[in-house]
Amino acid sequence: MIREHYEAVKALIPNTFTVHLFDVPASPSFPYVVVWGDPGQHYSETLDSTPHDVLLNVRATCVGANYASCLIVLDAVRAALNRKAPVVAGRKVHEMVQSPLSGVQPDLSVTLPNTGTHPVFAVDEYELRSEPL
Repeated sequence: MIREHYEAVKALIPNTFTVHLFDVPASPSFPYVVVWGDPGQHYSETLDSTPHDVLLNVRATCVGANYASCLIVLDAVRAALNRKAPVVAGRKVHEMVQSPLSGVQPDLSVTLPNTGTHPVFAVDEYELRSEPL
């Protein structure tokens, strides 16, 4: 059930650029987005205490070959995800709310082969809550 929530978030992001779910290939094309996050928590707000509800902290890492392309991806992803509710079969998913996790910064562990520069990334987090219909 957790994976379906992540796939539903990924489906909201426009295919203007590549969107990866959890893993990035060794030589990615820029710009791109990685949708990932925590394994979530099942909880209950009912008297029987049976965990039916899901809480996930979904993260979107927006990556560009430079600051300008990273900001373009970041704007597009925020427009696609913030205050939006992904569709998951059999679930009522509440609107997600965006919070920044990191500023826009270079990834000094990676050097782009043709330019010798570093790709730039930013990470946002979206709280996702769902419950059975």
